[in-house]
Formats: sequence, structure tokens, C-alpha cells
Amino acid sequence: MADSNPAPAVAVEETPVDNVVATSEEHVHGPDCSHDHTHEQEQSQAVQKNDFDLLEANGTKDKTTDPLVKNYFEAKELFSKAMERLNEIPEGADAELIEKHKDEIVSVTKDLMAAFLLDEKATQMNQRILKLAEQYEMYVQTYNPEGTSTATVDSDEEGAEQQTTIYTRDSVVFVIMILWCGQQFEHCVQTLTFAIQEFAPIKGRMLELRASCHMALRNLKLCNEDLEEALTCEPINVENHSTLGNIYYVTHNAQDALHHFKSFVAVAHPDSRTLPNAYYAIATLTLQSAPTNATKKKSNQALKQASTIKEAQAYFAKAQEADVRFKELYGVETGFNEIKRTAYQAFSARSATRTGMISTDPMPALIDASEALKKAFKAPGVSSCANCGRADNVANEGRSQELKPKPLIKCAKCNKVAYCSRPCQINHWNSTHKNTCKK
Repeated sequence: MADSNPAPAVAVEETPVDNVVATSEEHVHGPDCSHDHTHEQEQSQAVQKNDFDLLEANGTKDKTTDPLVKNYFEAKELFSKAMERLNEIPEGADAELIEKHKDEIVSVTKDLMAAFLLDEKATQMNQRILKLAEQYEMYVQTYNPEGTSTATVDSDEEGAEQQTTIYTRDSVVFVIMILWCGQQFEHCVQTLTFAIQEFAPIKGRMLELRASCHMALRNLKLCNEDLEEALTCEPINVENHSTLGNIYYVTHNAQDALHHFKSFVAVAHPDSRTLPNAYYAIATLTLQSAPTNATKKKSNQALKQASTIKEAQAYFAKAQEADVRFKELYGVETGFNEIKRTAYQAFSARSATRTGMISTDPMPALIDASEALKKAFKAPGVSSCANCGRADNVANEGRSQELKPKPLIKCAKCNKVAYCSRPCQINHWNSTHKNTCKK
């Protein structure tokens, strides 16, 4: 009979997983970038720069047909023109003003929401847009336009009756935009969940945004689920494969990471800014999958090992080629993140001969690197919470940076899984782990 309580918690010292948001959407700083390179300060700036803006600065925007680049600049232009029209609408939400300017209010709202759905990074929030939200809401409630729906919601006051609210697709997306830009991710998840249920044509886009919210909240498990579902809704959005590959990589799920990275590179645009990272990851993951214990040079095991390592070398060469193309377009190098660093360490290593000279044959060093990578990937559970996927202990929230971060909580019985908190350990024990845990 299995225990009814989870094993006692013990601390596990693990290297913290890098921020997955930065891994999947790595920021590139231009050579003339003068601002303080901290993302907290960047987010507070009135005007934010996207990596694609480097193409414009480098004069290479028209030298690529990457659809994501096209979407970004279309969204940016749509947003800019809508803002010009918005500035011509007087502020205020009185009935007379709404009546006089209702057509402009509807038109500007439609274009702003279209820009946000096309690429949220091409938009930004300001006080005038918040005022527009009030004006558009007043318009919807007053005129009940075509395409509106109703929903019954609970009142915030205890004991109060339920309220009926009128909404349109744009009014719901407007709320999502405000919450998203304000980084109110928990509330944004709730509204996105409603939108996913209500608006089938934009379900895939809503799933992507909800996945990003889960990622910001460090719930990688729910993030993965949303991205997987988004791919079933809109398989054309192949960048989701790249994001999933990054998440599985940093949580040491090598097989799933390799699957998604290979799915991505098979159909990705050759100018995709995440292509170099994907190829570096595939090279590393392929190298670590090479067979071991190939003692005889011409045995089947040795031949398979050599073939796998050569395949890994080919992927590393493709990553370097993609890096060159990236620099041609963006004018800067790709970031030297953990994936790229690991790949260079593995494929640049050389062993010494018996005479003490550096060997010209890279194979011995690559075999050693393969074995080292196997050890790094053999325990996927201890790099993130087995219940929610979070990469660090919840006790680190608000903890002084001068103090050493608290490690994940490791199962004392099997030492194979870890958790971000005691509640997560209890939930995982009751749902799954009590049936699989072994001393």
C-alpha cells in the first residue's frame, strides 16, 4: 500500500534555469545602443524597440521575406496611423461626444486591436489609449452594435446580484491589451481564457498570448500545454515549435526539445532570427544522443556513434551559417546564450595526443563531450518543478539578490524529482508521484 503523504522535503542544489522568456525571445542590442541594458528599465521607457527595428536601422528590412518581419512592420504602421487618428478625437466619455465621434472611435479601436493581434510587440500602451477604452466601452453599452454578446458576471460586492455585461470581440481584446501591457498576467490569463472559449477565429492567437502569460508567471507546464494546442489550431505558426524547444531544453527534456527544434527548422524561414539558436540546440542534443561504449572501432555501435557525431557536426555548421546570415541582416551577433555557449564548448573542444600535442582529430573530444552532455540531461526532474514546471523555489520571490537563492525542494525518497513549493509537492504526490516514487 502506497504512503498517503509525500516524502519529507530536502533541499537540492541545482544550477538555476535561465529565464525562458529571454531564451525564446532574446533581445539583441545594437552597436550604438546607449541605454542601460536592463530589461526592467527598457519596459518602463515610453518608446520600446524591438529586435526587428535593427533591420530598419541597418537598412536591410527589404532584404528579407521573413513573414514575422512583415507582420511586425505592418502592425507598427497600422498602430502608428491609428494613433494619429486617435489624437484627433477629443477626450471624454459624455453621451454627446460619443454620439458625434462614434464612427472614429470604432474605426481606431478596430485598427489598434488588429495591430495588437498581428504583433503585440509593435504596440504600446499610453494614457490616450486607456481613455479610448473608456470611450469604446461607453459606445458598446449605449448603442449595442452588431456583433455584441452578453455575459453574466458576479459582482465584486458580497451578496450583490449578478450583473449582465455587453461585449464585442474588440472590447475583450482591448481588456487583454491593457492587462498585457500592464504586466497583470494573472488577470490577463482569466480574460484570455474567456476569449479562447468565445472567439474561435482568434483562438490560436489567444493561446499564444496565454502561453506567454504562463511563461511570465513561471508556469512552464501550462505554457507548454497552450503552445501545443496553438500548434494544432494554427500549424503555420512554426515559431511555437522553437519556443517549445527552448522550454524543453532548459528543463532537460532532451527528446521533446529535439522533436520541436527539428519540426521548427524543417519549415522555418531561412532568415528567422531564432534559427541559429535552434540549430545550435539540435547540434548539442544530437551529440548527446550518440551511442556509448563503442570499444571496437568497426563495430555497429562505433559506426552508429560516428554517424551521429557527424550529423551533430553538420547541424553545428548550419548554426554557424545561420549566424552569418543573422549578422548580415541585423548588423549584430546573436546573443551568446546557454544553448550557443554549450554548443561551442562541445564542438570546439580538442583532446591531446600521447606526445602532449593538440590532436587534429576532433572525434575523441566530441565523444567525451557527448558523455558529459548525457550526464547533464539524465535528470530532467531536478531542474524544474515536477508539478508546475517552475524553475526556481517560490520562496525566492521578493528575496534580496544579495542572499543565495533557495534551491528547489527535492523528493527525499527517490531524489529524482523536485518542487518549487510544498503545495506543489503535495499535489504531485497525490496525483502521480506516490505511484512511481522509489527509494
